[in-house]
Amino acid sequence: MITAEGKLFSGPVIIRGGCLIDGTGAAPIKDGAVLVDGARIVAAGFAGELMTMPHTEVIDRGEETILPGLIDCHNHLSMDPSLPDYLNRMTDPIAEQTLRAAMLMRVDLESGVTTARCCGDKEFLDIHCRRAVEDARLPGPRLLVATRGIKATHGHGFVGYPFDGPEAIVRAIRENVRAGADLIKLFITGTLKGKGPIISYPSREEIRTAADEAHRAGLPITTHCVGGPGLDWALEAGMDAIEHGYHITDDQLDRLCSSQTRLVLTPSPILSLERIQNLPPAAIAGHLAERDEIRGRVSAILRSGVAYGLGTDGMHGRLAQEAAFLVEMGAAPLQAVMAATLSGAGVCGLSDELGSLEPGKSADIICVAGNPAEDITSLEHVTWVMKGGRIMKAMEREGK
Repeated sequence: MITAEGKLFSGPVIIRGGCLIDGTGAAPIKDGAVLVDGARIVAAGFAGELMTMPHTEVIDRGEETILPGLIDCHNHLSMDPSLPDYLNRMTDPIAEQTLRAAMLMRVDLESGVTTARCCGDKEFLDIHCRRAVEDARLPGPRLLVATRGIKATHGHGFVGYPFDGPEAIVRAIRENVRAGADLIKLFITGTLKGKGPIISYPSREEIRTAADEAHRAGLPITTHCVGGPGLDWALEAGMDAIEHGYHITDDQLDRLCSSQTRLVLTPSPILSLERIQNLPPAAIAGHLAERDEIRGRVSAILRSGVAYGLGTDGMHGRLAQEAAFLVEMGAAPLQAVMAATLSGAGVCGLSDELGSLEPGKSADIICVAGNPAEDITSLEHVTWVMKGGRIMKAMEREGK
């Protein structure tokens, strides 16, 4: 039995629901269940079959749908787009940013996000948050952190620090590695195309240096890049992932599809009016002006077959909204679910451990009211969360 929130069960337990979506893209299973022993999944499938296997308890979630824990592939722990002028709030004192991060990690976890890939925060606060979650001092998703973002002095990046020239970039990466980074984040472009060509703020040599140094240290590297020559140089350098890709061309998309580089889609910075209204006032008109063009490019990405994950870019607790945006732009509901689960695990380099309800994987499991395969907005109604075999949220189910 579980004695308190966050404790492991003493024996095998079955979670049963009206439907099971395993995250692999397979058809949903009616009357599905997952068998968990300790921190691991033993089996998943039809409840009738699993009920014959040894177990000590059944958690019956009625007609709810069982899914893998969600993976937010692009987050910033201390960013809160619900705040007015939220980008400039990234200059708040670090103590304030850390308190904000602690609050927002709980929001993420209770929304069903059991893993978050954090693409930059200030002064290594994400390292301390990761340790606090690992030590069970704070509730939150398991975290992969980039620590300081690396940017050019004249470039974009509200969570970035300026480092110019190959030597300075190498030093920055080594300092991030020493601090405990799980990945490296480089800012190449801004977020919008604007009226002229898309500028790459770091040089081709600097981009190559960053990729080489990160890989030499054994870490993946990702980049904030929406298009232009910087995207060409990122692919050439062997970046592990590209964030956003809002203005990727057809030719670049073809090359991305044939490469090992993955893409992380973040629709809300462009499509969420709620978010846009909280941008610095000077940035609002530009974001509104490019919405239709970017919507078209993301639709092309979805048709291309490229491997992609999904991120909120700091819209804590709103990964379900990002999935709904994908469906609006042409993704099938199960494809959107995969982007937030198994494909996201691939971006994180953890597809053997996370992202689907398969034997041997971590017992990261959520339940939602409704069926996301029929209505993607059902992902907004998370009622139950297990992370690594520990129950982190348990709402009483309807009709009980």
